[in-house]
Amino acid sequence: MWKSFATALTFLTVIPVPFYSPGTVSPTTLARSFSFFPIVGLTLGLCCLAPALLLSPTMPPLLLAVSITAFMAGLTRALHLDGLADLADAAWGGYCPQRRLEIMKDSRTGAFGVIALVLVIFVKAAAIDAILRTGSLFPLVLAPVFSRWAMAATAYRSPYARPEGGLGKPFLEHMAATHLLTASLLTLIIALLVHPASLLIFTPLTAGSVVLLRFLSSRWLGGITGDVLGAVNELTEAVLLCAAASMAWQ
Repeated sequence: MWKSFATALTFLTVIPVPFYSPGTVSPTTLARSFSFFPIVGLTLGLCCLAPALLLSPTMPPLLLAVSITAFMAGLTRALHLDGLADLADAAWGGYCPQRRLEIMKDSRTGAFGVIALVLVIFVKAAAIDAILRTGSLFPLVLAPVFSRWAMAATAYRSPYARPEGGLGKPFLEHMAATHLLTASLLTLIIALLVHPASLLIFTPLTAGSVVLLRFLSSRWLGGITGDVLGAVNELTEAVLLCAAASMAWQ
């Protein structure tokens, strides 16, 4: 259990885990790490909550929101943002699944990828700015939790798009229903502890994001890849932050 959590934390973030050396991780451990994706999201959410609480008395909300957005990108090595850019380039730059997969392997970022990155970063920063102005900061904690659960839900029983394999294939091949169930229970417990009413809004929005992005990925690529999971995380997180910001202002 500890190794699976440590694997998830070190894979998804730059946060060091004491007394843990990744070394060679088995495919089973990689798949089991999906169970702890919501805990990784909670860790990231708390890391973003800290500067929001400490700096809000002295820093303008917009500047603080941009700083938190940049901080989150740094904590995750911009791993998910990179996946979003790759998927955007592939979705609108290719004409068939094979060509789109070739585009996703290209290390260069095209115009569609840049546009997607700019839009998502701007939207997240604007939403966080609105949330900071309300003083109700629970979305900063819960949005990363639900978006990491969305990654696990998208991965479950989804075919891997690349026949030759890739970074995400070991995660998908050995993922079991118990892994998704554990991730779901952890997400539920965290939400109940932080802000129970958030379940009424965040749950359907997250589920909708998963269904839509699984459908689009299947249509565009014939399955999912690690880049798709990164895009799922970024888009779901942006949607949840926007929803929380909109609800807070009503």
